Amino acid sequence: MHETFDIAVIGSGAAGIAAAVCAARAGGKVLLLDKNSGVGGTGGLSGLTTLCGLYNDTGNFLNDGFTREFAEALVENGAPRTGLAHFQKKGELAEPVRGAPIKTGRLWVLPYRPEKFCAVAENFLARQPNLKTVWNAPLKNVVVENARIISLNGFSVGAVIDGSGTAAVAHAAGAECLATDATTQASAVVFALRGVAREIRTAADAAQVSLPVIRAGFPSLHFHPDLEPGGLTVKFSGTPEQVPTLIAFLQAHVRGFENCSSPQKKICASHRAGRMIVGEYVLSGADVLAAKKFPDAAARGAWPVEQWGADGKTKVRFLPPNEFYEIPARSLRAATIKNLFMAGKSISADADAIASARVMGCCFATGEAAAKLATT
Repeated sequence: MHETFDIAVIGSGAAGIAAAVCAARAGGKVLLLDKNSGVGGTGGLSGLTTLCGLYNDTGNFLNDGFTREFAEALVENGAPRTGLAHFQKKGELAEPVRGAPIKTGRLWVLPYRPEKFCAVAENFLARQPNLKTVWNAPLKNVVVENARIISLNGFSVGAVIDGSGTAAVAHAAGAECLATDATTQASAVVFALRGVAREIRTAADAAQVSLPVIRAGFPSLHFHPDLEPGGLTVKFSGTPEQVPTLIAFLQAHVRGFENCSSPQKKICASHRAGRMIVGEYVLSGADVLAAKKFPDAAARGAWPVEQWGADGKTKVRFLPPNEFYEIPARSLRAATIKNLFMAGKSISADADAIASARVMGCCFATGEAAAKLATT
């Protein structure tokens, strides 16, 4: 006989963590499935070191509940400054302080350590006695009857929350999906560097490093805060296979990078966004940029519409100052499958809207909201 669960959550990134924990806290018997060998998703396993989408442009927290709970567990209060400063649009200085957000340009982000992200997530999951995790479990055998999912991977389910980031459940069930492509949400390679003896304090400092790299024929790269002394996080628009050659070039040709290296054993491409499930309402880029509010609001967002081309170039469109938009509950309910809910990068949104709502702050918030919808 198949084991039966009230809620099945697919994916253990920010959205899946929030959905699984909050559904279990609501009293449901919860199954969490992930194709990876452990928890973390993009937040813990991609090389990212900044949590985006928690704040509006004045540094105010957008979503309380589990989003704030996870963020507060993630910070490292009282730890010293690292000495590395992230550059601002106009050359302003903003040092990343452990336990505090930093401002970069018009945006606030929270620096963190990926290993702590995974540890915090593991702790949240372990404290839920009615939550079962199954790792190394790619989605398969999705069975739909009368517009309801009745089982997947051999488990009987009452409802499903798709936090896969790729609309994996809807795609397997034959439900309608939308999609991004490499012209708006190209994949990125994110990796850490250690042993950097050069500070990236301003946009001009960053250009002195990136211009020689581009002139040598490499794709573009961007620098982000890292909490490790002598550390940088690099977002690279090339391929994982090019990273060793890139590091060798930095060592040989860029001052301050002579002894740099990456501590990561595996470097892979990180998908910014993929497929989105068509829901009862499709959140649009116009909704985001107009800071639209909804009577059935489930979560808030304020990140700009940030689109990345395959060449590494960005197109960024900001919300009005001190504003936020709302994500309606209808964008977390699938249009054609009655018991399918979605969170994170899989929510019902067009290519422009998901370019904002894909960030982790929104993923945590929609994960918690989807859990509430699925358990009521």
